[in-house]
Order: sequence, then C-alpha cells, then structure tokens
Amino acid sequence: MFDDVIVEGLKLETPKKLQKYFEDSNTDLPKGFQTKDLDNCLSTYTIDNKGQIYLTEYKPTGKKVPYVPLSLGWTDRRSFLEKLFFNQKNRKYPLPKFTEERKAVKTKTNLTQTFEIYTYKEVGGRYVDLTYTVTAVSGKAKNIKLANWNIEDAKVAAKRHASEAEFNKNMEDSFLKRKTFQNKWYYPVIKETYNPFVFFTRMLIQKTCHKIINWSNRWYGV
Repeated sequence: MFDDVIVEGLKLETPKKLQKYFEDSNTDLPKGFQTKDLDNCLSTYTIDNKGQIYLTEYKPTGKKVPYVPLSLGWTDRRSFLEKLFFNQKNRKYPLPKFTEERKAVKTKTNLTQTFEIYTYKEVGGRYVDLTYTVTAVSGKAKNIKLANWNIEDAKVAAKRHASEAEFNKNMEDSFLKRKTFQNKWYYPVIKETYNPFVFFTRMLIQKTCHKIINWSNRWYGV
C-alpha cells in the first residue's frame, strides 16, 4: 500500500544531466509521486505552489445516485451451471439500486513530518528513478530536497526491451491459441461439461479438507 503525492507549481531540484535527459526526451519532470511514509491508504496528497499540503477526501453530498457494480462491462464466460450456482448464492446479498454520492474535496492538512516521495518512470525508453525528501511543518512543505536519482543504463534498457518484446510475443501467441480453441465447434460442449466438473470437484475437495482440518483440531483440543 502507498499514497500518491502530486506536486503542483513547485520547481523541484533537478541535476543538469537529468534535466538535459528530460529535455532530449521532450518530457517534463514528473508531477506525480508515491510515498510509503504516510498513512498508506491509497490516499492522494497535493502540494501546491505555496507548499500547502492538501488531502483529497471523498465527502457525501447528500444525494443518491444509481449503484454501478464493479463487474459492469465484464463478459461472463462461465458455464451455465456455474452461473446458476452463483446467482442462487448471491440472492442472499442483492446489490443495492442506489448508493450515496461522494465528491472529491481537497482539505488542508496539519502534517508535521519528514517523508520521502519517489517515482520510477520510463522516459525515452529508459527508467528514471527519483526520490525527494519532504519536510512538512503544520501542513506546509518547508523544504523539498533531492535525495537520490538514477537513469537506467542504456544497455540494461535495451536488454529489458528485448525481454519484454519476447514476453509480449509469447502472450500474443497464447491468446491466439486460446481464441482459436474457443472458435472450435466443440468448445461449447467442453465449456458446459468439463468446466463445471472441475469447478464443483474443486469445491468438494476444499470442503472435505476443511472438515478434516476441523476434526483434527478437535482431536488435539484446539
């Protein structure tokens, strides 16, 4: 877990070599960083051009909006029996029709702490590693100092790109084989017979093992 830190309007310390690399790559210094020194709640903090630190909070507006399930747009490829099983199981926990609307609001913090913000971003085909130390007092960044920086070696980057290209090629071949298999005339038969057999057999084995574990715990007095 981590938190995001967005630096807006502040000019951060940048070595000449690093600045030139960004300019040659036609890219600006990143504004988005991460940190593991704060609450680690996937929160978003913003440091404005005056050093004020804000925390983005989602506050209720008092309105109700239609509930949008996370599975919206997801193509359900499960077999008929598996769908039927989960539909019956989920009837006990129906999804709500409406939910409370929340709006993102930036609120000033009273943060007094020294923490590090970092980014690891690919620029011009090579990864750039940047770390800054932020000293905050009463919600304001009093000092932001460059702690560490590094540009990935060109040979290492080339080797990484070759490895990624090979991996992507293998993934594409795998997806193509899968799609070809799914287009076979007998695929629906296998899907509606073999898949449910594996699914319910796995559930049976899991329940059996769970029972055995419970019994063994009772024998040992746990």
